[in-house]
Amino acid sequence: MRHWFIRKFMGDNKMFRQGISGTAIMRFFRCRRSMPIAVLVGVIVLAQAGCGVSYVAKNQLTLGQSFRDELASGGQGPEMVIIPAGRFRMGCVSGRDCDDDETLVHEVTIAQPFALSKYEVTRGEFGRFVAQAGYRTTAERSGGCYGWDGSDDYPTEKSSARWNNPGFNQSDTHPVVCVSWDDAVAYVEWLSSDTGKRYRLSSEAEWEYAARAGTTTEYSWGNDIGRNRANCDGCGSRWDYGQTASVGSFPANGFGLHDMHGNVWEWVQDCWTGSYAGAPSDGSAWEREYCGRRVLRGGSWFNKPRDIRAANRVSDISGYRFSDSGFRVARTLTP
Repeated sequence: MRHWFIRKFMGDNKMFRQGISGTAIMRFFRCRRSMPIAVLVGVIVLAQAGCGVSYVAKNQLTLGQSFRDELASGGQGPEMVIIPAGRFRMGCVSGRDCDDDETLVHEVTIAQPFALSKYEVTRGEFGRFVAQAGYRTTAERSGGCYGWDGSDDYPTEKSSARWNNPGFNQSDTHPVVCVSWDDAVAYVEWLSSDTGKRYRLSSEAEWEYAARAGTTTEYSWGNDIGRNRANCDGCGSRWDYGQTASVGSFPANGFGLHDMHGNVWEWVQDCWTGSYAGAPSDGSAWEREYCGRRVLRGGSWFNKPRDIRAANRVSDISGYRFSDSGFRVARTLTP
C-alpha cells in the first residue's frame, strides 16, 4: 500500500518528489509579434505568431493550442495541448521543502514537442472507455478502492468504492479516481487504438516540465500557495480535504494546463527510483524489467500545500487505487 502515513504526516504527504528550472523556455514561449516560430513535426506544423495561437492550415496545430482527436467509436478524445520542446533542470531547484529524492538536480532536454491533456481524464471520458471496451477496473476485480471516511486520516479499502462511486459526489466533469496504474495504461491503449494516434502516459520528466511551464518556483504561480488556486488541504477552495473538483475549476498554468497542482494524484509511466542518480537526460520514462512501484505526481485534494508542489513525487504499486488518484494522458506527435 502507498505509504499514506508518510504522505500525510512526515512532510505532509511526501514520500518522493522533484523540482525543475526552465526560464529559457519562456523566452521561446512569450509573445513576440516580430518573431513567429514554426517547428515541423511530421505532418503537423507548430507555429507561434504574436500573443495568440490559431490553426494555420489543415493538419497544422499551434504551440499552446488545444485539440481533440476523433474516436472511431464516436465522439472525441480528451482535449490536448501542444507542449513546446525545451531544456530544464530537474530536481529541487527552489530550495524550499525539498526531499532527499529531489536533491540531485540534473538537466533534461525535451527534444520534441508533445501533447498533454489539458485536464485530468474525467469520469465521463473514462466511462466511455469502460462502455466501449467492456473494461472492469482493478477496484471492480479486486475488492474495491481505498479512501477516507472523514473520521480519521487512515485509508480503508471500501468494497463498494470504484471509479463511478468513489465515496463522494462526482459528475462526469470530475477527474476519474479509484483507478490503478494498470487501469490508466488500459485506457491509453484503448485510446490509441480508437484514434489511431500514439497516446500514452507522460514520463515523469515530461510531467514536471509541463507542470512548471518555465517556472522555478514551488508552484507554477509562485512560492506561496495563495487562496483558491488549487484543490488541497489548505488551498482555500470549497473542495479542500473533502473531494475532487470539476476539472478546470482553477486557472491554467503558462502552458494552458489545468490542475497540475492538487485535485488528484496523476500516474506517470516511470518506475519508482528513490534518487535521480542515473536518470535519463532526454525526458524519456525511467523503466526497468522489474518495476514494483510506479510514480504519481501533482498531489490531491487530501494533501497539504507542500505536497502539491511541482517538485513532489510519490509512488505506489501499479495495482493499487485510491479515491485521490487519477491520471492525464500524453500524445506523441512525431512519427
